[in-house]
Amino acid sequence: MRNSTAKNRVIVTTLLSALFFCFILVLGSLSPLADSGPNVNTFSSTGLWLSLGMVLFLYLLPLAFYMLGMHFLKFVMAAFCSIGLLIAASTLLLMPALFLFGLEDFSGSLSSIIGIMISCLGLLITNIVWFVAAFKRPSVTVQESV
Repeated sequence: MRNSTAKNRVIVTTLLSALFFCFILVLGSLSPLADSGPNVNTFSSTGLWLSLGMVLFLYLLPLAFYMLGMHFLKFVMAAFCSIGLLIAASTLLLMPALFLFGLEDFSGSLSSIIGIMISCLGLLITNIVWFVAAFKRPSVTVQESV
């Protein structure tokens, strides 16, 4: 029973992490960041849909095999989770700097910056919880050892 609960926690936190990462992509495409260069995704563009598809593919493929019993894929998912932590932390630090010192178009869009920062914070917390859920060792109680 304990193994299935740990597995369910990994599944739920992985899906939440994918959701927050997709939120970051969509909210970033709605912000003035979408006008900052020629290679950025704008909302409802082909590039945005391809980015969302790639993110979901990279989240759901290892998760599907993990659900089928290939528990070594937990380490592959941990590598992706580490990359997500790095992206979330750097974006969380970058957004206030862009607002304060960056693009002139950025000063009027505080709501999009706050939305991206909330999604980054959610991704950061979810990925930390994912590591705890995936690698926490089950504690042995006195009742079980007798």
